Amino acid sequence: MAETIYDVAVIGAGPAGTQAAVSASHQMRHVLVLHSGKVSFSRGRAYWSKSVEIEDAPVFPGIIGPHFAKELMKWMESRPVVEFMLGDEQRKAGIDIKDGLVTQLTQNDGIFELEASTSVIKKNTPPQIENFKTRTVVVAAGFDDKWPDIEFQADAERLYKQYATVFRYAGNKKGWHVCIRCDGHLHVNEHLALLGIGDYIYEAAIGAQDFTDKITILTNGRPHGMSPPILNQIKERKINIIETKIKRHIGEKTNLLGFEMEDGTELFFHGFLVDEGLIPNTKFLDGWDYQKDEEGLIIANEDMQMLDTNGEPIPGLFAAGDIISGERNLIATAFALGQEAGLSASDSLRKWHYPSVD
Repeated sequence: MAETIYDVAVIGAGPAGTQAAVSASHQMRHVLVLHSGKVSFSRGRAYWSKSVEIEDAPVFPGIIGPHFAKELMKWMESRPVVEFMLGDEQRKAGIDIKDGLVTQLTQNDGIFELEASTSVIKKNTPPQIENFKTRTVVVAAGFDDKWPDIEFQADAERLYKQYATVFRYAGNKKGWHVCIRCDGHLHVNEHLALLGIGDYIYEAAIGAQDFTDKITILTNGRPHGMSPPILNQIKERKINIIETKIKRHIGEKTNLLGFEMEDGTELFFHGFLVDEGLIPNTKFLDGWDYQKDEEGLIIANEDMQMLDTNGEPIPGLFAAGDIISGERNLIATAFALGQEAGLSASDSLRKWHYPSVD
């Protein structure tokens, strides 16, 4: 049996990856989607909205995160692989979906080779590795948000991991948020706690003004690290900065209500947003010469093609979604970027291209 070489491999099955796969399959390409959710248990931001309905996603209005993820999967499954003839050439088109966490991406003679762990990652257990080949790649792996070290110690009375799930992200509205644009409307004229340091966290405070003027910044025991211009405006806005370390969450069932601080005080808020930075899911690109910003997000051109450090497009390598630098981290944006990447990857595989005009 001949070895399968896909036309397009998509790394990631969120809105950007799904749209890229569907768009490429519509162009009669054989597409592989590698979905890491069941292997790494990593989930994108849209999933963690949980019981808060996603209200600004096209096609999927009023849907909660886990249902949204299932609908995306159904959408890809509606494009099964078929064989067809184009002239005298036999081809395949459609989407193959595989559970797999990509660990390495290499290229040999113009063909990309993806190494992926396809078994659940467990401590002290060797991963099950599979290899795949493809002519083009769309990186839509997104990023993970950095998380505060509240109740992180193993000897704490209540382990952090338990509450990472209960209170993580929007939860049931009374949990952690990570996007003020997405969830700020849930707390109009309510008191918001923003967790982070430096001028970086003030960007969230800038966005929060559309919803409330009751804002407190928590640094979780660290110096605030803000520049004088930012501090001056914080003072004008009457935003309080608390640098005391947080000892534990205070909650009732799945509702996050506030914190007990290390000095014994208790603080209560209506809403909670954490912005400690992010971790791009691009370790598999180690060794590649590509442009990225200071946070590690990928810089791409208008065709969503990745660029090398000289600014030249990298043949066959595209990216889309939250992993792209300079784009809004919103579902609607991810769909648009995914479509552009999927179509661009497909177009790059055409035999005939528009002739150059001297």
